[in-house]
Amino acid sequence: MKRPVYTIVNVIYQIIICWALVILNAYYNELIIPESLLHSSGRVGMKILVALPEGAMLILIVYAINRAVLSDTDDKKSQKSVANKTGKVQLIITVCFVIAVILS
Repeated sequence: MKRPVYTIVNVIYQIIICWALVILNAYYNELIIPESLLHSSGRVGMKILVALPEGAMLILIVYAINRAVLSDTDDKKSQKSVANKTGKVQLIITVCFVIAVILS
C-alpha cells in the first residue's frame, strides 16, 4: 500500500474513532457511571476513565489493521516502525480529543 493511501485511510480511521467516542460519551457512558457520581465533581474524572479504555480499544483495532495491511512489505522492521509511529500519533490525538470533549 502506498504512503498517501495509508495516510488517508488512517485519517479516516481517526475520524471514525473520534466520532465513536463522541457517541459513546453522549449516550452510553452515562449508563456505566454510578448514580451517586452523576452530580458530583468526580463525574468528569470518571467519564475520562471510562472513555480512555474505549479509545485504546479502538486504536488497538486500527493498529492490528495497519499491521495486516503493511505485512506485504519486505522490510519487517520498517513495517513495525511505521505501524508503531501511526499508533502513537493516534493515541495522542485520541487522548487529547477525549479530554477536550469531556471538559467542554
